[in-house]
Amino acid sequence: MYERYTAHFHLRAVAGQGMVAGVLLFNEYVARKHFGASQWDILALLLIPAITQLTAVFWNPASSRTFVGRYPFRTLGIGVHTLLFVPLLLGAWFGAGTFVALAVVVGVAHILLVPVQNTIVARNYSEARRGRSFGRSAAVNGLAILVISVPLGLWLDHDPSAWIFGYAVAGAAAVYAYHQWGLLRRRRPLAAPADLETHGSAWRTLLRDKRFLAFEGCFMVYGLGFLALQPVLPIYLVDEVGVDYAEIGLARGAIFWLAVMVTSPFAGRLGDRIGILRLAALGFLVLGLFPLLLWLLPNRVGLFAGFAIYGAAMACVGITWNLGPITLARGRDPVPYLNAHIGAVALRAIVGMTAGTAVYGLAGSAPVFLGVVALEIIAAVLMLRLARTMERPAA
Repeated sequence: MYERYTAHFHLRAVAGQGMVAGVLLFNEYVARKHFGASQWDILALLLIPAITQLTAVFWNPASSRTFVGRYPFRTLGIGVHTLLFVPLLLGAWFGAGTFVALAVVVGVAHILLVPVQNTIVARNYSEARRGRSFGRSAAVNGLAILVISVPLGLWLDHDPSAWIFGYAVAGAAAVYAYHQWGLLRRRRPLAAPADLETHGSAWRTLLRDKRFLAFEGCFMVYGLGFLALQPVLPIYLVDEVGVDYAEIGLARGAIFWLAVMVTSPFAGRLGDRIGILRLAALGFLVLGLFPLLLWLLPNRVGLFAGFAIYGAAMACVGITWNLGPITLARGRDPVPYLNAHIGAVALRAIVGMTAGTAVYGLAGSAPVFLGVVALEIIAAVLMLRLARTMERPAA
């Protein structure tokens, strides 16, 4: 009964967040095509939110005892995301720097709320059904992204300044989504088993729980490759493939998220059956095919086929990214695990994104793409080894 109550608000919230993401997924491409942003501007747009995640290792305002922590969805959720209405109010006053700054602020607020949201998911859904519940929410989220991103891409090709109106739609959707999160009550956590030590802070959790540290090591290898690809991808697609907004909307909005929608429910059930870590290894391997296709087929065929594989991979990886720390907490308070997990993203983003941008500038896309393939294969092997040491046999 409680899971049905949770799903009532949870699915509405992720639908609203999907509408926001359907607009914001054009950020790097608007920056490059509309504002003429440099590769370093795009790096800043992607990297700065990731760097601020380091604060989550030591202190996350969304889960603190301050006013922000008591009302995270009203402040960081609704409050910050109403800034998305600002471009509509100011019109064409925006430049590349202002656009990047706005995108960064909204991105930071979204990231800091993830541990709070995942704590609710951890407490309100039973462990046996978390995977399929999250898979279903990912499918709803993907559908909302698809519905928004495809028509917005077509509109942007007709009128490049349409991103202003897209941001206003995203602002309204964010208000709705975080209002739904705020209505959802958290179930009280069960007492952790007596044989498990409670670590407290995120930093202490990361150092003392060796299994969790190994898990983060696997994600570090995966993330270095995945994040190295992110600042290179929009430049490669705009400058070398020559995509327009409609093709971006079709590939990154429709095809990618349709693959996520189709794959997520299956991946969620598969994760419940074989274990979250083995699901991650599968996702890493499939993800390695994405840059390989872009490199072998630098045309529309590679673009569309690649994003279909990319979506299927991220359906698996996304479930593990969100539920892995909760699973490894094993009944303890998951917040330190989630904060450490998010903080680790910042470390690999600093290295991965900067390295990807630098290598692309020196040697082009091929070394970046092939390096990503190698890292994903290594990450899959390491995660499988970890799974064998700690997971129960598949049902």
